[in-house]
Amino acid sequence: MSNNTVSVAANIWDWVSCTVYLNDEQRNKLDKWKSGEKHLTFNQLEAFSKATRIPIGYFLLKTPPTEVFKILEYRTVDSVAVSNPSRELADTIRQMESIQDWMREYMLQNNSDKIAFVDSLNTSMSVADIAADIRNRLNITEKWFERSSNIDESFRLLRDKISQMGIIVMMNGTALGNTHRPLSVDEFRAFTLIDEYAPLIFINATDSSGGKLFSLLHETVHIALGANSFFNQPISNTDGVSRVETISNAAAAEILAPTPVFTERWNKTVKDTSTFALVEQLMGYFKCGAVVIARRALDSGFISQDEYNAFAKEAREKYTKAKQDKTSGGGNYYVTAKSRIDNRFMLALESSVREGRLLFTDAYRMTNTNIDTFNKLAKEMTAGV
Repeated sequence: MSNNTVSVAANIWDWVSCTVYLNDEQRNKLDKWKSGEKHLTFNQLEAFSKATRIPIGYFLLKTPPTEVFKILEYRTVDSVAVSNPSRELADTIRQMESIQDWMREYMLQNNSDKIAFVDSLNTSMSVADIAADIRNRLNITEKWFERSSNIDESFRLLRDKISQMGIIVMMNGTALGNTHRPLSVDEFRAFTLIDEYAPLIFINATDSSGGKLFSLLHETVHIALGANSFFNQPISNTDGVSRVETISNAAAAEILAPTPVFTERWNKTVKDTSTFALVEQLMGYFKCGAVVIARRALDSGFISQDEYNAFAKEAREKYTKAKQDKTSGGGNYYVTAKSRIDNRFMLALESSVREGRLLFTDAYRMTNTNIDTFNKLAKEMTAGV
């Protein structure tokens, strides 16, 4: 049966051509199958489906499928590319929606309260008040960053506190944990799915350390404002965006480098120091990216637009070079795997599996693991809870 020929409608082939990137070999095959020059077997269709990440059932439809991703309606910057998301992004959104649906049901089954932080603030508030309120809810001081030794430590500190408020924070640099399917920071940096019981933030792990930290806070502000987010905007570009985005950007920057502290530090160190050296020095103090520091300096009138543009350009070049220099080997698999999954979510999964309310296979699917990996991660992540 697997060698039987399969018929695919011409308009489906047209949709495939417009939906995914095809290399020359794949496009040549498609053209020949579409014209009837070559017969298509089920095995060939199965292989083509796997290679293009398009569900095999889509090829058997009479008309092209309509894939609706509501979260894309909230994109920061309009983009044709995002209107037609990659299969990697599409699969990531679907998986996060599935995780949120499950967590919401889990919360309801356990008679849990709604997450008070969701939609607790509004855009009529000042940026300073929004930042102060969020710091208070996270139980951090204005100079919270002094507790961290670097950007990554600041990210972990804030992520843990945000998770403890009831927000699911997931992170990955690949689609469904497949290392051959990297996510692109050019397509998106992060997104947020609002829900009263299971608000979820997803961070693109391929971003820079400073970028991930900024995105984490940017998305947290969105949750406080009760607004979904699809963050596909370079940090260096804050022009031409909505009021919610402007406030989210500003409040995130205010938490990272509070205005009073930033002004004081800048004025104390500006003498006989080049602007570039000063920004690097303040990066080390505030434990955040150069673009955030440069933007704070621009908004405070300490540097010119041209100087800011130079910082943004240099930061982008450093990020690109760092990605090119990065090798695929090395690193601890379990450390990386743990960084992808929210602790509260893992605790809920482990509890449900142990009590027989969730199949192991469903737990593996939501965490991109297998029996050995899941058991080890669950043991480590829920130890002492």
